[in-house]
Amino acid sequence: MENEAAGSSPSHGMPAVDDLLAEVVELRLPAETGQIPLVRMLAQAVVARADYGLDAIADAKMAVDEACAQLVELADFGETMTCRFRVAPEGVAITVETTAGHARLPSDHSFGWHVLTTLAAAVSATSTPAPGSAGNTLSIHLELGPGTAR
Repeated sequence: MENEAAGSSPSHGMPAVDDLLAEVVELRLPAETGQIPLVRMLAQAVVARADYGLDAIADAKMAVDEACAQLVELADFGETMTCRFRVAPEGVAITVETTAGHARLPSDHSFGWHVLTTLAAAVSATSTPAPGSAGNTLSIHLELGPGTAR
């Protein structure tokens, strides 16, 4: 029964059908403003491939752009930014993260945060201790519903 809760078939330890349908695309690049257009292009491709409409694709591009911009502003010089896109039947989940010597998150009262909450079905930000480092991993997680943005 434990395997079922973990998303595995109870009989063979194989991944469940939903896990097989889910796909993750990951991009790592310098946490610099000049790199954000690459993430925006990848977001467009991933969301279009998930069969979203033109308005939803534009919204996803703007949301990813804003999430990246907020984290680039907080990242330490020379750090890497990682962007993960997980496509599943329930929608597209996007996580953008970087490392910083502080635990400060983007303000949820800023105009940029308002943009994020308008464009995505769900938005959250976290700061956790970075493994093997004195810094913190800063993350913004976005959820886009199936085929449309809010």
